[in-house]
Amino acid sequence: MWSLNVSMPQNIVRAIREVALGASGWEEICEDPTLVIKRFEKVDVSGHVESEIKLLLESVEPFDIEIGNLERFDVAERGSSPVLYLEVESPGMKALHEILVDVFGSVKGVEGENYIPHITIARGGGVRDVDFGGFSGPTRWTAETLEFWNRDKRKKKNKVILDKNK
Repeated sequence: MWSLNVSMPQNIVRAIREVALGASGWEEICEDPTLVIKRFEKVDVSGHVESEIKLLLESVEPFDIEIGNLERFDVAERGSSPVLYLEVESPGMKALHEILVDVFGSVKGVEGENYIPHITIARGGGVRDVDFGGFSGPTRWTAETLEFWNRDKRKKKNKVILDKNK
């Protein structure tokens, strides 16, 4: 599965990894945090689709992102449950997600009305209540770069830089 993700600054990534270290007892700890804007199920975004996405992104300006509280999905639509995550607040990111869903459709159960911007910390396991005392790292940044991500290969494919001068 391909996705379009927000590129996160390294200081944010380091702070998120520190939070993940406190998630002992979970089956899967996410060592490489990602922030997904839109998934592309059963689609290789190379070629025509990537060009169409880049054309849509030409009118998108950088947008602010803020990391919120540590939360939990008790039952995930896909993959193991529960899911421990950091909530993300970003009206610009949500608006971009809605545009992309209008053009490319949604992945059932995780996008469209069900889309909750978040950064997954851990999945599965018997630990249900985790108290990290709140996210202590940097909590705000401006998204200026987006990345095409191949989830199966755990590999970035291409970047799109959002134009500040629009």
